[in-house]
Amino acid sequence: MGNCISSQDRAQKERSDAIDRQLEGDSRRLRKECKILLLGQSPCQHLVPLSSCADLTLVLGSSESGKSTIVKQMKIIHQNGFTDEELLTYRSIIYQNTLDSAQATILAMCKLGLDCVHPHNHVNAKRIFDYRIDPSPLFEFSPEIAEAIDQLWKDPIIPQLMDHTSQFYLMDSAV
Repeated sequence: MGNCISSQDRAQKERSDAIDRQLEGDSRRLRKECKILLLGQSPCQHLVPLSSCADLTLVLGSSESGKSTIVKQMKIIHQNGFTDEELLTYRSIIYQNTLDSAQATILAMCKLGLDCVHPHNHVNAKRIFDYRIDPSPLFEFSPEIAEAIDQLWKDPIIPQLMDHTSQFYLMDSAV
C-alpha cells in the first residue's frame, strides 16, 4: 500500500519523522532540567542555572519569604558554593541588613515612646542611627558600631519592644 506515495508525500513523511525524533530527544533532555521561576524581587536569580535538576519549580512569595535563600542553597548544593568575590558582595548586604535592623529598632522605640534602660545606650542609639554603610566590597563594619548594636540589643527594654512587633517592621533575620 505504501508503494504509491508521491515524492512530495515521502519528503513530508521524512520531515515529520525528523520532527518526531527531535521532539523525543528534546523531551529526554528536558526531563533532566530544572527551571526555577522566582516571582518577586530577588537579588540572586542569576546564581543557579536552569539545568541542575529534574522538575519545574515555581517559587512564589512575598518579600523576605525565602526565595533568595532557596536559590543560594541550590547554588551551594549543586555548584560547590560561592566564589570569594560573591562572598564579598554578600558581606555588604549583611552589613546593611544589620544596620537597617538596628536603626529600625531605634525608630520603633521612639515611635512607641520606649526609652533605653541603660543610659549609655542613648549614646549608642545616636551613633548607630548616624552610621552609614559604604557599599564597596572592601568596606569593613566598624567594631565600635557592632559593639554599640550588641549593647543596645541587650538593653532590658528590647523584650518589651518585641511585644509590639506588629506595630513596626523588623526583618525576620533580626529577631
